[in-house]
Amino acid sequence: MRIADCGLRIGHSSLVLLLALFFVTPVHAAQEQGIERKLAVLEKLPAKFSFVVLGDNRAGDPACDAIYQKLIAAALERKPDFIVNTGDQIDKPGNIEHWKRFWELSNKVAVPYLTTVGNHDAHIDVPGSEETYRSQVDLPGKELYYSFIAGNALFVVLDSYIKGEDKRITGEQYAWLEDVLEKTKQKHKFVFVHHPLYPEKGKGKHYGNSLDRYSVERDRLQALFKKQGITTIFTGHEHYYNRKTVDGLVQVITGGGGAPLYADDADGGFHHFVVMTVDGDRVRGEVVDMHGRTRDSF
Repeated sequence: MRIADCGLRIGHSSLVLLLALFFVTPVHAAQEQGIERKLAVLEKLPAKFSFVVLGDNRAGDPACDAIYQKLIAAALERKPDFIVNTGDQIDKPGNIEHWKRFWELSNKVAVPYLTTVGNHDAHIDVPGSEETYRSQVDLPGKELYYSFIAGNALFVVLDSYIKGEDKRITGEQYAWLEDVLEKTKQKHKFVFVHHPLYPEKGKGKHYGNSLDRYSVERDRLQALFKKQGITTIFTGHEHYYNRKTVDGLVQVITGGGGAPLYADDADGGFHHFVVMTVDGDRVRGEVVDMHGRTRDSF
C-alpha cells in the first residue's frame, strides 16, 4: 500500500505565515555545540570511521515522520560518527513548525548532523525560506554549500537550487568547488547534492528535470568529478534507491528517508539509509531498509 502523499504544497496561508514570522526557533541541541567544535572532532577521526547518508524525509507530515523516526533509530544502532542528509529535510519550505518537528525527530542524534539544501527546504518561490534554512542549521562556509574533512576524507556539500542557477552547479559555486577539490590532499572525496546527475529514465518523477536538465553544465561537473577522482557522489530528490557507475564514478541516489516512494520495491522503491565505512584505503557501503535488511552493498 502506497503511503499518503506528503509532497510540496505552497499555499497562500503558508506564505502569510512565512512573512509574518520575525523570529525562528532554536536549532536542535546537537547543532548547538558549535560548528568549529564539530569540525574539529571530525578532522581527528581515525583511519577507520563510518557515516550514514539518507534523504527526502520531509518532516512535518505524520506518515513521513513515522518512517524517518524508525530509520534514524536503526541508523544510530550502527553507531556512525556523523550523518549527512541529502536534502528535503522538511515538507513545506520555510515552515518553522516543520523544522521544529525535524529536530524533535532527530533528538537522539548526538553526533554531528550535516544537511544538504533541497527544494523543500529553501524554495526559490517561497520568500524567506532560505533565511529560515540558514537559521535552522549550523554549518560551515556559506551553509548552502560547504566542505569539511573527516579523517582521511574530504566531504563537499553542494547547493543545486540557487535562484537563477537551479538544477546547475555553476558560477561562483563551481569556481569554489574547483578550488576546494584542487587543493585537497585527502585520500577519499565524497560529494553530496540534492538533484541527481543521472536520474533513471522511466522511473521516478524527475528524469530530465534534475541536473540532467542542463546537460552542458552537468557534463562539465561530471568531468571535474572524474578528473579529481571523486569516491562517491550522493544525491536525493528521486524517492528511491539507485546505484550506478558513470565514467568510473559511483553515483548513489538515496531518497528513501520517509517521503512517498516513486518506484516499486524491486526497482529501489523502499525506505532506507546508507552506511558508509572508510577503513584506510578502502571504502564500503551498505544499504539498509527500515526493517534492518541489507538491500545492497558495494
